[in-house]
Amino acid sequence: MQSNAHVLKSTATAAVLAVAACLAGCTQAPIAQDSAARATAASTDSAEKKPVLNFASCSKPEWPKDALARRSQGTSTLRFLIDTDGSVAQSAILKSSGDPSLDEAARTAIAKCQFRPAVDADKKPARAWVPVQYVWTLDAKR
Repeated sequence: MQSNAHVLKSTATAAVLAVAACLAGCTQAPIAQDSAARATAASTDSAEKKPVLNFASCSKPEWPKDALARRSQGTSTLRFLIDTDGSVAQSAILKSSGDPSLDEAARTAIAKCQFRPAVDADKKPARAWVPVQYVWTLDAKR
């Protein structure tokens, strides 16, 4: 049976970090952005509280067979625009793991997840971008 280890990090709160550490799967993490990415994020992300992934709402990405055969590993750095209902409105690959099939598998699977939407200063749901990293690591046994 295939297995892979994943690391979870979050930019939200310490509580989210504690929950994240207990879960295997994707990671919400701070990521470096160029000035264009920051400008785009700022225009759609005035939320007070960031979106948070609901891990029970989706399956973790499956390792593509071709990438597994090549023993590909790496970190897919993605971002998702979360709508006010918690669904994914848009997604993008910010930095490749080095294997496009791993990046697309992570993007496609996480785009099916449900998020707790961001909350604005008036405590109303708001659209916001959230960074997510998915770490693909092979066991030494493979």
